[in-house]
Amino acid sequence: MSIRHIIFSLLFIPSIGFSQLMFEVDYAHQADILIYEVDYHWQADIKYWVTNYRYRADAQKHHWYWCDYAYQADFKVYFVDREYQADLKVFRVRYSYLTR
Repeated sequence: MSIRHIIFSLLFIPSIGFSQLMFEVDYAHQADILIYEVDYHWQADIKYWVTNYRYRADAQKHHWYWCDYAYQADFKVYFVDREYQADLKVFRVRYSYLTR
């Protein structure tokens, strides 16, 4: 693991967990964070829940809202195909209370 990944993880793991406005980009070089979605919750660094409304994500831990435009988002993310390419491993939960 390079120094860049360690510094990136120390800066963004605490902040990405709280309510965030996310936007999925088309290319990896456009992204702030490279994400790999795992199959099981125990493999993940972060368990997140996607809300349909922006106000529901406010002040809620691990609640994400997917924005329509990149300028609205706090983070731009790209889903990678391989686990070793990712900055974070995430798992999407079905219900909001499972993020705790």
